[in-house]
Amino acid sequence: LFLSLNSLICSSVDGQCLDGRGKWMLILIVDDMASNRKLLVWMLEDEGHETIEAANGEEALTRFEQEAPDMVLLDIVMPLMDGYETAQALKNKSINRYVPIIFLTALNDDEALAKCLASGGDDFLTKPFNEMILRAKINAHGRIQELGKQVSKKNQELLIHQEQTQREHEIVEHVFQNALSESFLSSGNINYYLSPMSAFNGDVMLASPSPSGGLYVMLGDFTGHGLSAAVGSLPISRVFFAMTKSGLSIGDMAAEMNAHLAALLPDYMFCAATLVELNAQGNEVVMWCGGLPDAVLVSSGGKLLQKVESMHMPLGSLDEHEFERGVYTFSLEKGARIYLHSDGIIESTDDNNDMFGEERFYGLFTPELLNRCEDRIGSIISEFSKFANTEEQDDDISLVEVICQPVDVPEIAQSVAMINPTGDLPWKMRFELSPDEMRFGDPPGAMLTMIAAAHGMNSHKDYLHTILTEMYLNALEHGVLGLDSGIKETEDGYQEFYAEKRRRLKSLRDGKMEIVVSYVNKASGSGIKIWIRDSGKGFDFNGYKAESADDHSFGRGISLIRGLCGGRVNFKEGGRVLEVFYSTQV
Repeated sequence: LFLSLNSLICSSVDGQCLDGRGKWMLILIVDDMASNRKLLVWMLEDEGHETIEAANGEEALTRFEQEAPDMVLLDIVMPLMDGYETAQALKNKSINRYVPIIFLTALNDDEALAKCLASGGDDFLTKPFNEMILRAKINAHGRIQELGKQVSKKNQELLIHQEQTQREHEIVEHVFQNALSESFLSSGNINYYLSPMSAFNGDVMLASPSPSGGLYVMLGDFTGHGLSAAVGSLPISRVFFAMTKSGLSIGDMAAEMNAHLAALLPDYMFCAATLVELNAQGNEVVMWCGGLPDAVLVSSGGKLLQKVESMHMPLGSLDEHEFERGVYTFSLEKGARIYLHSDGIIESTDDNNDMFGEERFYGLFTPELLNRCEDRIGSIISEFSKFANTEEQDDDISLVEVICQPVDVPEIAQSVAMINPTGDLPWKMRFELSPDEMRFGDPPGAMLTMIAAAHGMNSHKDYLHTILTEMYLNALEHGVLGLDSGIKETEDGYQEFYAEKRRRLKSLRDGKMEIVVSYVNKASGSGIKIWIRDSGKGFDFNGYKAESADDHSFGRGISLIRGLCGGRVNFKEGGRVLEVFYSTQV
């Protein structure tokens, strides 16, 4: 009757007794003395626990396997198998779950108690039994056991989650590999080092041949790291490959990528990037730079020629009407190199948390280091690794080398007919600029928009923009405004020059500029002829030739035009007229 009433009072919710005495457990009592077992059975069942009994160690092992108890009360001194041996055997049978073993002992010396714990016991209870202490120990180990079950459950859930995550990563990695598989990384014009911080790279490197036989290269660095940063690689790669197949200009490609990323990514996420177009001969380079650290131009002999600063905001950070598509254009010797890198290199730290920094990085570009072996990328990374702890990266690390040499893409070479099919009709555009039109807006940009709309001109847009801009500035500054570049030679010369330019332009009342752009399609060669006349006194082109050999940081506009036009540059009418011819054929 007592046990029945106790069962009613202890109706459980999630295995907990309603009288607050702790969780019900199935307890195995192992003792060779029946009186001890009966006493413990009475005490435990009074607490609402169920019990099973064993008179020796062998019987205990059998009942343990059959009943799977939650706890064991184990005597030490028993026939056939003592408590120490039994405890070890029981622990071996319960590897996957926590089953507390409480030794029952009349011994009270430290050595015996220590042996109880060393043999696999979790606690001990001295004879004669104190019911209050017995209850406290059982409840305490019951709580530990419950915590162990919860930890085991969580571990199982984590294991399942880890397997699901691994599977999802494998799927995403497969998608990324397919999305980036078009990248033409096997080109002999490209060397690179890519070291992602995690499984997914927040840096993206893309390369693709152009229809005219050249090569497009892009290095981008998305905000953040890992999968969230790599997500942007999918839309940007689709735009890149689609536009390179059409032979579009670098500026237009950057504008299209910016529009896609601005529409898809959250406001706080963008892509710092540098885009490079190398022509088929490997001697002309166009670059759009937005947010990445300075690119580096190096001569064939390994001398640092120039650092190319970023002039634009990263892709995806501006609205379409705010975006700027201006580019750099360079004529480089065969064997010269262009190096692009993400900020993961210069922001890497050593064991003392000192940053590698720009000074150390740009100091690596010396003939002594770069000519140490054929693999210049390897030489740079080797020196970098001596400083930085690359085993514990805190950012993605990327370094790309573009070699200025003829692009070897046999399968698409000679496809220039796609851009300049024979039989194109010649055309001509004429522009006249007044002082007001010179003061406001961007005349070269406006003219370029109309020129690029002509058939086959879009792929030449960046080169034509550079040529038009340099011709326009030469005619404006040295022709219409009569400015002297010699002003720039003083310490504050640049500030004085442009301050005077603004002053003269503001007060300009007379003066004009005539510009004629025409497409010539002849058997001797097709191309764009640009003719510009200003109302000034004339440009001293003879003086320009004399000083062009000097190492000035200004006055290089005409040299750039000569490089892009293959030397077909002529001054007429005492320098008031400049005429150039740009070939649209490879």
